[in-house]
Amino acid sequence: MIINRWRVSSFLLSLLLLGGCGFQLHGNVKYSPLLSRTYLQGVPSYSELAVQIKRGLEAGGATVVSEAKDSSAILNITYNQVGREILSVGGAATKVQEYALRYVLQFEVTDSKGNKILLPLHRLEAVREYRYDPLNLLSTGDQENLLREAMQKDIVEQILWRLEALQSAPDKPQANED
Repeated sequence: MIINRWRVSSFLLSLLLLGGCGFQLHGNVKYSPLLSRTYLQGVPSYSELAVQIKRGLEAGGATVVSEAKDSSAILNITYNQVGREILSVGGAATKVQEYALRYVLQFEVTDSKGNKILLPLHRLEAVREYRYDPLNLLSTGDQENLLREAMQKDIVEQILWRLEALQSAPDKPQANED
């Protein structure tokens, strides 16, 4: 009985603290009218990155158009690269033991003519580390592919969060927080 009261009290206290710090569940997003007809530039439209961005924009009420001339804004991916770095080597034959995957993407948002910057150039980065097992190459390759997919998903979420910020002040460019 005392344990149940303690659990209920802890739960209610947690809710109060979360509400007090400004935490909100991320529900449906509604993007600024500036993004109502967005053209995605810099990545092939059939790529998984483009598909994920398109899905996120459409979930927030925006439409991704196939031509820049039909758009209200251009989301320009200026840099999109995934690389692998050696983190550690060891053993008698000095073989690689750990790798780091680094995903870097830069983007900006302009008006449909490319003249007015609505969101200045942002650099997003995701890094994941993993152990390399030369005795289990298939598993290591699968692990790397899963990490790449997870990093891309994280990058897409960061892009969408920054696009959501356009809603708060559509008349002036957003400051680069990075």
